[in-house]
Amino acid sequence: MIAFRLTAWIRPAIALLAVAGILTLSACGGGSGAPNNPYTPGPPAPSLLTVVPDEATAYAGTPLILSIAGGTPPYFAFSANPAALPVPGTITSNTVALMANAVDVAQPANVTIRDSAGQVAVSEITVRPAVLLPASITIVPNSAPCPGGDACSGQTSVATVRATGPGGAPLAGRQVRFDVVQGTFTLATTNPGSPLAATQTVVTDANGDARVIISVPPNTPTQIGLLRATDLTSGSQVTGQFVIAQVTAGEGVLSVAPSGTVTITGPAQNVCSAGVRVSFYVFGGTPPYRVVTNFPDAVTLVGTPVLTNGGGFDIVTNGSCFTGLTFAITDATGRTLTTGVPSVSNQPGTQAPTPPTPAPTLVITPPTQSVSGNCATNRTYQFAVIGGTPPYSVVLGLPTGWTVTGTPVTASGSSFTVSGPGSNTVTVVDSGAPQQTVSGSINCQ
Repeated sequence: MIAFRLTAWIRPAIALLAVAGILTLSACGGGSGAPNNPYTPGPPAPSLLTVVPDEATAYAGTPLILSIAGGTPPYFAFSANPAALPVPGTITSNTVALMANAVDVAQPANVTIRDSAGQVAVSEITVRPAVLLPASITIVPNSAPCPGGDACSGQTSVATVRATGPGGAPLAGRQVRFDVVQGTFTLATTNPGSPLAATQTVVTDANGDARVIISVPPNTPTQIGLLRATDLTSGSQVTGQFVIAQVTAGEGVLSVAPSGTVTITGPAQNVCSAGVRVSFYVFGGTPPYRVVTNFPDAVTLVGTPVLTNGGGFDIVTNGSCFTGLTFAITDATGRTLTTGVPSVSNQPGTQAPTPPTPAPTLVITPPTQSVSGNCATNRTYQFAVIGGTPPYSVVLGLPTGWTVTGTPVTASGSSFTVSGPGSNTVTVVDSGAPQQTVSGSINCQ
């Protein structure tokens, strides 16, 4: 009875142990040496190494940026022409800043980028001579030199860049675009609908110079301005840095052109000019501008107040002689330009006056007309006028009962008629200086 019970208990235990062993072998791979999980992925393959741009042109003195993507950093750079285009050996970021050296002719200078896994990418680069001289943008104020800077608040300045070819020869007729990169200023344009803009394209002159006008608003604080010039044919660029200085004194903000001394000379000795017009133009500050002169009775001001920046006004002489006429110009903010303004003088001439040519002697013909018969009857008489200075007027000695037709007489040799009874005298007066008179008579017997 006891033996039966032990056997019954041992058999299930053995079966349980057998199942556990099978499970253990399965978990261990059955002892066959196979991997625990055949579907586990291995280490990722490196991505493709690329460089952008893969083809480019580098100009001497103009930065060129290469961007690197993919591969396994760190990266290494190699130049096929290090004399023309040096490159850093080790690259610590995903960009490479290159600066080509000056060359006389175009040269290939391919740049090879290699990553740490051995992948290689090539940017095919050609180095060409610089078209714009590096750092060649110059800024010159239109008025007096700007204290503390290259351009002053409320003023205009001229920015110039020179385009040159191989050997430094000037390039005429090239389109150069100027762009405001940084700073509170704009560029003057030739578009009346948009006179100021952030971009302006101009053409180089015979010397290869391209110029634009920089306009700085009034009250602009002191700052650094950046202006970029781009040769549109080649893409070569140069960026110029200049100082914008805040100036609050009127003389530093306002200007008038032309400056210096303007002398007007009269037409003859002891005679000053009359009707001569001289134009002036106001720049800077805040329009409109009010203009007054220290000799208000000596000239006539035309075109004041001046309504726009760069607008003009005229003075017109009236025959008065004067020396040292100047202006006080005040803008809308109260700044007044009292120095650096032009001085105007109206001086007598030096040429001796031409004596007037005397007029021919005034003659009435016939000088006397005699009639006989009934003197109470109205009769008509004709006279002609010769010489003197026309037109001529006619005066009768006895106007009552008499009439005159054909007056005033407008030309020498012309005639007039008188009608009336009896005798009378006829006097002709010309328009000359001195005035001439001549008399004729009518005698009725």
